[in-house]
Amino acid sequence: MIKRFSHSVLMLMVVICCVATAAQAVQLAASNDATLSIDPAFRMYQRGENNQALSFLRSYLLDHADSPHLDSAYLLMARVLLDEHKAADALFYLQRIEPQQQTSEATLLRVAALQQLGQLDDAEPLFGQLSEENFFGDDLALYYRCRADYLQNRGQALQALMVLSLAFQYTDNRFHQGFYDQVQQVLSDLDRDLVTEAAFMFADTPLKDVVILYQARQALEAGDVQHARYLVQPLVRQTGLIDVQIAAANMLDEIDGTPWYQRAIGVVLPLSGRYAPFGELVKQGIELAVKNSSAPIQVFYQDSGADPQSAADAVRRLVRAQRVMAVIGPLTGDAAMLAVQEAEKAQVPIITLSYRDGLPQLGRYVFRNSLTPQQQVDALAEYAIEELGLNTYAILSPGNKMGQQYAQLFRQAIEKRGGDIEHQRSYGDSATDFRRQLLLLKGEDPDAPQDVEPKAVDEEGEELVVEEEKESESLPNVDFEGLFIPDYADSVALIAPQIAYYGIENVQLLGINGWNSPQLIDQAGRYVRGSIICDGFFAQSPDAPVKQFVERYQRVYGETPSILEAQGYDSARLLLKILADSAITTPQQLQQHLYQEKSFDGVTGLQGFDRQGEAQRALFMLKFGRKQLWQLRGLPEPTPSVEMVPIFE
Repeated sequence: MIKRFSHSVLMLMVVICCVATAAQAVQLAASNDATLSIDPAFRMYQRGENNQALSFLRSYLLDHADSPHLDSAYLLMARVLLDEHKAADALFYLQRIEPQQQTSEATLLRVAALQQLGQLDDAEPLFGQLSEENFFGDDLALYYRCRADYLQNRGQALQALMVLSLAFQYTDNRFHQGFYDQVQQVLSDLDRDLVTEAAFMFADTPLKDVVILYQARQALEAGDVQHARYLVQPLVRQTGLIDVQIAAANMLDEIDGTPWYQRAIGVVLPLSGRYAPFGELVKQGIELAVKNSSAPIQVFYQDSGADPQSAADAVRRLVRAQRVMAVIGPLTGDAAMLAVQEAEKAQVPIITLSYRDGLPQLGRYVFRNSLTPQQQVDALAEYAIEELGLNTYAILSPGNKMGQQYAQLFRQAIEKRGGDIEHQRSYGDSATDFRRQLLLLKGEDPDAPQDVEPKAVDEEGEELVVEEEKESESLPNVDFEGLFIPDYADSVALIAPQIAYYGIENVQLLGINGWNSPQLIDQAGRYVRGSIICDGFFAQSPDAPVKQFVERYQRVYGETPSILEAQGYDSARLLLKILADSAITTPQQLQQHLYQEKSFDGVTGLQGFDRQGEAQRALFMLKFGRKQLWQLRGLPEPTPSVEMVPIFE
């Protein structure tokens, strides 16, 4: 009976299990043994990673046979197995719970499993032991669904529909596939007159559209194609029930004999929740592109909030129900990981704006328009070696995941081009004193007494004998020419003055787009002068497309755009350019044009996409001056022949 559980069941289940086993939770906390926790399996289940959850739970049951949390593990195992339509296996684990520990929750799951197996007569006496007062939230919805099966088995189909209308109230306003299938099954037990009666009875309930869809199916099977179309067309545009909307779209395919698509673009962004300010900026960039386009293309927005599953649901609605030709978004990594899988399954191109590793590799319909760490280090390494002629480098990075990633990528990029990394040092996230790391970069002993001249040491800490040599003031006083610091402006504002204080001289500082902030100019301007970074957008660029975009944006919104607005603008403008060709009628054709585009003049440097779906772009190389940031043109020589444009006045 149950085809699929909602992912939202998870959070409710956690609460129920915690209440049911409060004493055990105290015991677990007292043991202070994290290996006894099944929380990782809960999180996997929440993310829809059922196979991983099952694997974890099986190992858990083997390794922790004496755990006080076995019953919770059995319950979660049963839920996951029911979700996977493996009711017999679910019953096996539910029966392992001791009789005295058989809670109402366990009994409800047993009823659901038996009904899923079609053993309705065996489920009836168990269901009689349950009361709706024992449940709330999604488990109350599950109770009502089991009750509906109970009533249908007794020949009370209309009463079963009434109960299902109650169940819908506890599903976060989303009509899940299991409910849809169950309502369809109940309706199939009614004759045509009773279906008409049901349409009248439930006209003001969420079941109304399900009944109308069923009537459309009846009309189509009776050969009344015109009436079927009349009933189903409004459902595609108006119903809020995603599964009904998808079924209605599929029925239109069946009526027309070919898949239909709207000349529309879907957009999935966080327009509520903690990421909403960023989503709104991207949306403004997209809206500006639409205003400046003459192509008659619709844009449908879906709010992903801060929930990855909501992002996946939004993409599913756009590609399978509203039948858009392409999708832009989501913005955050977790949301993008789930969302692009939905687009790939539907074979609809999606241009995600997240720089999460591996996204374009998830499918042939997955594209990415976001500035990635790989793009930045490649651009920096190419410029530093080919344009500046620097061959030796040091890396000073934060010890967090971001710093480690940038350090590894920069090392690979430099060594690939024939350069050498002489030193690599890291510091803590909250560090404010970088003396130790900087002295080690100089080859000096940071543990030497402060009033004694430090001794020179090698990488292993052994003292070096250094011959005095008079060097040119233009040469570094260390054994590297470039220092790469992949961190944000607030940290760099602390590091840069200490670089000068501890006597590291004539070294080219290199950074990431996180340096691009007025804060760095204000706090450490003299110490970062001459530093070079790269970025994916430069609002003061003299390039015509950028100037035009910035001027238009300022006229409409009264402020200067950032890279977020620029990425949304470029993504929408590229899709609108392709869809302006009326010959492009399917998502598959649009996908091919995305791969073929190589000369797009994006304001973020976007030119097209490679065969992996990764953006090909020309990044902006920027240099810090006395009071402003300059865009470099030609060789980075401090002469008037170098075209430079200020960003901060």
